[in-house]
Amino acid sequence: NYFDTSPAYCKGKSEHATGIALSRHPRDSYFIATKLSNFAPSTWSREASIGMYRNSLKELQTDHIDYMLLHGIGMGSDGMEEFNHRYMDNGVLDFLLKEREAGRIRNLGFSYHGDIKVFDYLLSRHDEYKWDFVQIQLNYADFDDPAVQSRKCYEVCRKHGKPVIVMEPVKGGSLVNLPEDAQKVLDGLHGGSNASYAIRFAASFPGIRMVL
Repeated sequence: NYFDTSPAYCKGKSEHATGIALSRHPRDSYFIATKLSNFAPSTWSREASIGMYRNSLKELQTDHIDYMLLHGIGMGSDGMEEFNHRYMDNGVLDFLLKEREAGRIRNLGFSYHGDIKVFDYLLSRHDEYKWDFVQIQLNYADFDDPAVQSRKCYEVCRKHGKPVIVMEPVKGGSLVNLPEDAQKVLDGLHGGSNASYAIRFAASFPGIRMVL
């Protein structure tokens, strides 16, 4: 009953379709997660970013978002500079904090891709922002990959006591079709499908709230 969407997904149609699909059910029977996907510089202004947020409420046919994410922090050639343009310089993060106070956002967090400096910075200010959760990429192939830093991200979340939502548990499906040597290891366990092993790995850690 947890539905993760974004203004950027499915060529911009995901929120609209999700709103139609869920509107036939009682609002308290499901959770909606969406994101402020203001990636393009044309959406970095306060007006454009807040407009995107309000359009999400309209498309999803709801008066509140259960899980609201700053989408893909840390991306770009300079992750901190881009983060400041998207959320800090324009006052958008302050706006979202006030929306949470008003109850239109029930949980506020962020999804992380890229520059670990931004990740560390945001969690270092958790007393100020009071993040409700963090969404990270976590799977057994990326856990110790220095390019992804899943282990470090997870450990930092645990240090700050932040619930974790896992994305990419099957690494875009690539952990289903494995090299022969790896497949033999899983076949010898006789316990489930390749996808189930990946999802069970991601779900096995303390503090995991949801595996997408």
